[in-house]
Amino acid sequence: MMKNQKGITLIALVITIIVLLILAGVSIAMLTGDNGILTQTNKAKYTQIEGQVKEEINLAVQAAKMFAEEKAVSTSTGWLASNSTNIGTADDTKDTQTIIGQLRADLTTEKGYTSITPGTGKVTITYKTPSYSSATNYGSAQIVAEIGISNNKFTINSVKATRSATEQPVDIK
Repeated sequence: MMKNQKGITLIALVITIIVLLILAGVSIAMLTGDNGILTQTNKAKYTQIEGQVKEEINLAVQAAKMFAEEKAVSTSTGWLASNSTNIGTADDTKDTQTIIGQLRADLTTEKGYTSITPGTGKVTITYKTPSYSSATNYGSAQIVAEIGISNNKFTINSVKATRSATEQPVDIK
């Protein structure tokens, strides 16, 4: 009578469970880990934010250059500051503040730029948002750009990102 009964054997059940565990392990490894989908997604997110910030800073510097050129005198070798404009020097505060105001108009706190700090011959711009912190998994993640200003010439000296507590700031390419 037992010969006609059909069903699953204990061995087949164990083999099925083992195969399912292997597939689950591979799937979890594909999602997490250093090269997992979730890690790659976060890297893409913060790389995109860094590229956007660098582009916004470039555009703001170009706008500041155009503003400075409007206040400058054209010469045969290019343009120079007029007698009343000497942006980026210690004895000029009015025009430097005007340029800082121009940068602040383009790089607003609504966009995540927490500070634009003038220094002697330079301006430091700091970017920090919850979305950048979340993408890097580091609460104090920020991007800091240093713009050199000398005789109405603007140079982006560096744009560096701090992505973790242990990692030194890295240049954004």
